[in-house]
Amino acid sequence: MLAKMDATVRLTLRYLVIVLFAALCVLLLANVFVRLMGGLTQFLHESELDAMADALRAVLPITSFHWLDEIVELCFSAMIFYGAAALWAEKGHFSVGDWISWRLPGNVPRAFYKTSIALINLAFLVVLFAFALRLTLRATELSTVFQIPKKVMYSSMAVSSLIMTAYALAELVVCVGRLRKKPAE
Repeated sequence: MLAKMDATVRLTLRYLVIVLFAALCVLLLANVFVRLMGGLTQFLHESELDAMADALRAVLPITSFHWLDEIVELCFSAMIFYGAAALWAEKGHFSVGDWISWRLPGNVPRAFYKTSIALINLAFLVVLFAFALRLTLRATELSTVFQIPKKVMYSSMAVSSLIMTAYALAELVVCVGRLRKKPAE
């Protein structure tokens, strides 16, 4: 059951990050297009081609995405934190420990070293989760245009840090198990 839940969490995080990245790309391209069309209509007005500029504005009535910053901020923060959780679940983050651990002599020092790193990771993630949860629960602001509660944006920090804490705890259990094994003689 845990393996199935693990696979579901990993797949969900992966697809969520892909969707958020795609949304950011679409928003960026749409914003560039609207700005180019605005520049083109301004150029047409300055070139005394008012009829063409008015026709272009009639076909493309959008003049700006004044709400773009809110959605980009929401998508970007969620993509970053859920992406970090996805990498944590896959053990895809860069690790200096991999470079150091193989240089240690014997299995016991390696197991002790990896357990120490797992403890440090877990401590950091517990603190991150505590502060992220506190920030999320205390947030009262709303976004300017859509009136989205900032809690929604901050919740990605709390949820992703909780996911990473669960994976760090599982890693610590594995490391302690290795540490408790008697060395082969």
